[in-house]
Amino acid sequence: MANSGHGLQIYDDLDVETSSIFNYDYSTSSESNDVAPCDLQTTIIFDRSFLPAFYSILFLLGILGNVLVMVVLLQNRKRLQSTDIFLLHLALADILLVVTLPFWATQAVSGWLFGNVLCKTVASIFKINFYACTFLLVCISCDRYLAIVYAVQVYKKHRTNLVHWSCLFVWCLCVGLSVPDMVHFQVAYEPRTNVTECQPVFGSSNFKTWRVSMAFLYHIVGFLLPLCFMLYCYTHIIHTLFQTHGFKKQRALRVIITVVVAFFLCWTPYNIVALLDTLNLLHVLADNCTIDSNIDIALSVTSGLCYFHSCLNPLLYAFVGAKFKKKLVELLSKLSCICPQIVKNYIKHSPSAKSSTWSESGETSISRM
Repeated sequence: MANSGHGLQIYDDLDVETSSIFNYDYSTSSESNDVAPCDLQTTIIFDRSFLPAFYSILFLLGILGNVLVMVVLLQNRKRLQSTDIFLLHLALADILLVVTLPFWATQAVSGWLFGNVLCKTVASIFKINFYACTFLLVCISCDRYLAIVYAVQVYKKHRTNLVHWSCLFVWCLCVGLSVPDMVHFQVAYEPRTNVTECQPVFGSSNFKTWRVSMAFLYHIVGFLLPLCFMLYCYTHIIHTLFQTHGFKKQRALRVIITVVVAFFLCWTPYNIVALLDTLNLLHVLADNCTIDSNIDIALSVTSGLCYFHSCLNPLLYAFVGAKFKKKLVELLSKLSCICPQIVKNYIKHSPSAKSSTWSESGETSISRM
């Protein structure tokens, strides 16, 4: 292959960046003597033109949107419901995720300029928070599923520590999954691009084994299983809501559909391309430099869509909530950003939201919606 990775796929394309970022040193591969390396110029030109500007926009949107979510949620920190706490951690994970973008954007243009320690740190931070975003959504899905379908409040008020322990478990699990990044990522010279890059480096004996193993770990643990679980939860939630009537239930239904569709649309294209990249590594696809180049460019585009999902999270998981919008308007009023009369009119005509900032049904069973 011309390029073994970029984007989110572990070791095939672990960190979203240029196709040249993860052009592994194929002199360590036993296959390098049999196949001449492909020309990377098309992919390099595309990434240098596309990624820096796109990542800069995502960085600004992701920071501003998720910081705003955290500020609004922390205004009422003593009355945070379980879903609000998950949202708070989700916003933090999204912030840390997009913070890595300037590093990869710089590498797309000039190579890695930040040293070996930052290489390991940034690669690990990216992976930790990528998994955190996914697993926190799984926690929210499970919480809503139990509350709506079975009217079971796992995180009751007298169990406030349980949600914090759940979040701690998620972060510890993510750190564990990022250990291969901490071990293998380092700054290395890439002769085909004539720059130094932050990339995973393996010995010749375990080169392909590590990359394929980590790729399928990502495909299964990082996407397929969480997606199947969320689809299962929300399918049963939708079925339950359809058995009842009421405006609030239908609004909650629209929120749920938006969540599932957004996650599916943002992450599925990348995972399809990343799987093709893994199959290409295993020589399942034709050994063709044109195919390699097309996959590399597709990885850049689709992995950028995954990052865009972090910018959408403030809208999808918070701004659709009536209570959140009310608190946001009140915060803007305190900061003199909007007229107090507008606040009064908004609060007067806005629907009540007695539970979570997440949505009208955030912490309630269907009997209370």
